[in-house]
Amino acid sequence: MKTAMTSRTSGPLSRRLAGWLGALLVAATAVTAAGPAAARGIGTLSSEYPVALSVQIDPATITDDDLREIRASGFEFVRFGVRPPLKSVNPTLIDYPKLIQRVRKARLDAIVTLFGGKEIWGHEPGDLRRGPGNASKESLFADFAGDFIKAHSADVAVWEVWNEPDLKTFLRPELVPEFGAASSALCSKLEQQQIRPNIIIGFGFAKLPFVGGSNGKVPPELEDAFVSAAKSDCLTDISIHPYRSVPETALADYEKLRVQLDRRQLNKTGIVASEWGYASYMPVRNQGAQAALVFREYLINVAAGIKLLNLYSWRDRGDSYFSKEDNFGLKSKGGEKKEAYSALTEFLKIVRHSQKVSYQDAGGTSRLVLRRGQSLLNVVWTQGGEKTVSVPAGANGSKCTRVDFFPQMREGSCGSRSGEGFTVKATSSPVLLSISD
Repeated sequence: MKTAMTSRTSGPLSRRLAGWLGALLVAATAVTAAGPAAARGIGTLSSEYPVALSVQIDPATITDDDLREIRASGFEFVRFGVRPPLKSVNPTLIDYPKLIQRVRKARLDAIVTLFGGKEIWGHEPGDLRRGPGNASKESLFADFAGDFIKAHSADVAVWEVWNEPDLKTFLRPELVPEFGAASSALCSKLEQQQIRPNIIIGFGFAKLPFVGGSNGKVPPELEDAFVSAAKSDCLTDISIHPYRSVPETALADYEKLRVQLDRRQLNKTGIVASEWGYASYMPVRNQGAQAALVFREYLINVAAGIKLLNLYSWRDRGDSYFSKEDNFGLKSKGGEKKEAYSALTEFLKIVRHSQKVSYQDAGGTSRLVLRRGQSLLNVVWTQGGEKTVSVPAGANGSKCTRVDFFPQMREGSCGSRSGEGFTVKATSSPVLLSISD
């Protein structure tokens, strides 16, 4: 603009015309660059499955064979946390850039969760190590997270800012009032660096924000920080960890959260279940019960239209049969496949390239209908005991194959058609009826 003004006040007419044309060209280019923004957020995610599936991995122990197996099993993503390169919070100094490339080589996408740590954020007020120029803890976290995003933006599909800040394990209650400043600092950093990740979610809430519930309420400071970041287009989606004893209750909670987001004018904000799983630990839950719950967890996310679900986790952390935290894996610590692994991966083979048609819950009996080509896939289960359910087959549905997944996959006949469809004994372990002409 300054050049155009100079041309306009001096030189021959040809130079003035050149200046005006140049200014018009710059303006036109600016309009083009600032034209309709590319779509962002979880709604842009494409998947081969009704819900894109991820699994939590341990950056320190995951092998290339593990990554290849995860991809071959139907998972499209892996999730892991990145911590600052400080021995106090990242003792083994994991090579995260190398890990990201290993994930890509295995044809997987990454969900990278950016953590803080004592030296970056602080566990107690006043215990922070100040950076150059006595930088604030907010700036330290923003610099760490912003620089890491900038360095790996081309190789990471989903960024997640923080993890469960509503639990004192990850953020001391005394520091909750300062969380908004840290979130704002990161958003400013990304804006300054002109970084706009396609999908950047926050904050991995352990409790249900804006709604509350049996697990308690999220501190309002954290809710306000999310709203501010989402309205500024810094965060594209909200991430939650909807752990619960009955998977089907998530459907109503998703609906409540959607209403609250819309009330806050966050209509474009999608919902991501970035961590959810069930442990097989004695005497509470054996591997069969874990398998049924993990399976139903996936199904209810399909019913709710959730685009991305991350299961916790790929492998058990320990060997104690009585420790909940040791036994969330789809595989044992030694690598043996659990029933949850087998049931879910066999199901994914069937529902690849299928789409949801409908979902019904009648008196604790659920029926999810998917369409794959010319076939209707009816998945039926209960929240408790056995019930007899009639599955409609339509006017031309004459062929029916029944698939059981527990304790192992087996196929058989649905029996003879009776009236409008087929009859099935439904239990808490889902069964699939594939009906076609």
